[in-house]
Amino acid sequence: MNRNFLDAKEKALAALDKACNDKDVDAQILSLLDDLNAFDEYYTSSSCAGRIVVLELPCIGDKQHAHFLGKWHHQITVEDVTVAVKKATSGLIWILAQSPIVHVGATTTASANHLVNLANSCGFKHSTLKSAGKKFMVEICSTERLDAPIGNNGTLLCRGEYLDLLVTIANEVMERSQQKLNRLEQELHKRLSTYKTTTQ
Repeated sequence: MNRNFLDAKEKALAALDKACNDKDVDAQILSLLDDLNAFDEYYTSSSCAGRIVVLELPCIGDKQHAHFLGKWHHQITVEDVTVAVKKATSGLIWILAQSPIVHVGATTTASANHLVNLANSCGFKHSTLKSAGKKFMVEICSTERLDAPIGNNGTLLCRGEYLDLLVTIANEVMERSQQKLNRLEQELHKRLSTYKTTTQ
């Protein structure tokens, strides 16, 4: 196996162990990461189980100066949003719901494409192979997301039924995300069992 790949996997696993010790890994995705890393031909380099965020931006596109007012890896309530908005001072206030994303190093284009196809079959329709030279990286991600402005300069500008709707949609993104993560993990378990049997 490629020495560069083995070195990269060793480094990635060490970083994951440190992140786990620091409680800096989403608990909802940890078992999936363990399954992926159990295969010789894969390693995970970064991940997020999906999240709902309320943030403040000085202006459109200025992610560098974004101020997180609230961040959750689970379903939320309208009250969670209103409490988060109270921390705002100036700039546009947004609610975002983002589906899971996992970056996976692979040994070859064949192993990478195999993982892309598996992820697609489990509902992660935006999964793709991103290669750079001899390095093969798979990005596992889905289509569900919500991006909506809800306020400006410290003031919440949407309430009532519309805010209820945004929270409902955000929670649905999280629910569908967890379902897809579970489906992918189940498929990996099946293939891991077969893989270990054939390599023993």
